[in-house]
Amino acid sequence: MSKEDNVLELEVIPEEQRNQYVLQLYKSKIDYYWNASRANKNGYRYTRYLIIILGSLVTLITSLTASRVIETMGLEHFLQILAPVLAACLTILGGFSQNFHWGLAWREMVLTVMELERVYHKLKITPDEERDPVSEIELLHKLMLTEGKNFFDRLVGVSSKEDMQKLDAMTRAKSEKNDTHAISDNG
Repeated sequence: MSKEDNVLELEVIPEEQRNQYVLQLYKSKIDYYWNASRANKNGYRYTRYLIIILGSLVTLITSLTASRVIETMGLEHFLQILAPVLAACLTILGGFSQNFHWGLAWREMVLTVMELERVYHKLKITPDEERDPVSEIELLHKLMLTEGKNFFDRLVGVSSKEDMQKLDAMTRAKSEKNDTHAISDNG
């Protein structure tokens, strides 16, 4: 890939096409957010179902393993292995669910897409001469940035460069403090 391939080509949209361009951009973002929210909804729903099912199975298998009935059926060793395997799967699934915040991401995306649709429909019925494509694009980007900021706040606890720098500084200071204590304890 050459350096020229990485250059963002900017083409100025003719004035008579700008309003249509803005509508197309809104429509593409609306489609994206509905698809992404659907994926988050499914992730949320299916992990919840699986956590309930796996949790119940672990409890049931553990109880059955303790009973004498299983010994006569010859399933004792199989169930003794299956219970911890299912428990590990349950832990992994719970970790994914907690780390990816599918429920919150689903909610945020639906709220964002509903706002995008509200603006989109308003723009569709506004006469061209009353529209301002530049401010309409700014609003679109503001909505997307807000949703992105919320996503990173949920995922890692920070979303801005300044917050990341503060977090790095705090982590470095704590690490240096621990190193100082370790040296003084050993010295």
